[in-house]
Amino acid sequence: MKKSVFIFLLLCMPLLAAAQDVLSQRYAFLELAGSGGLGSLNYERPFFQKNNSIFTWRAGLSIAPIDKNNGFGVVFPLMANVMIGKNAHKLEAGLGQGITFTTKGSFFVRAPAALGYRYQPADKRVFYRVTYTPLISYLIDFQVEQWFGASIGFTFNKKTK
Repeated sequence: MKKSVFIFLLLCMPLLAAAQDVLSQRYAFLELAGSGGLGSLNYERPFFQKNNSIFTWRAGLSIAPIDKNNGFGVVFPLMANVMIGKNAHKLEAGLGQGITFTTKGSFFVRAPAALGYRYQPADKRVFYRVTYTPLISYLIDFQVEQWFGASIGFTFNKKTK
């Protein structure tokens, strides 16, 4: 019995190490347009991996002019995402909440969504994203702003070859 458990654990070690390697990675990226409005700086971290899918959460920060009545807005896009794909080419989808505080005391919430393509080679630290990111307003009346984003990012805690 002990020998069977030992052999099983020995066979599982590479799988556990690979999953842990992905889950220990951290990402930072600059998104032009997209879920934060005109642009945002984002931090992303994986929290679960299953087969070819990696689930992440992300938090961002953006400062953008709103209008004359509201002044500037500080936007915090918070999202949960999934990346699907085996190699460097991944489908990315996500949904979240964008919280905006303005310099004139107003408060807005919107639900950013994301559907796009992510190019993230396993042996490189830099990655690229292009996404369709509609901003959905739902509190007072339902509106959808059609929006797109492009990103360049950096992977931390990654062993390069």
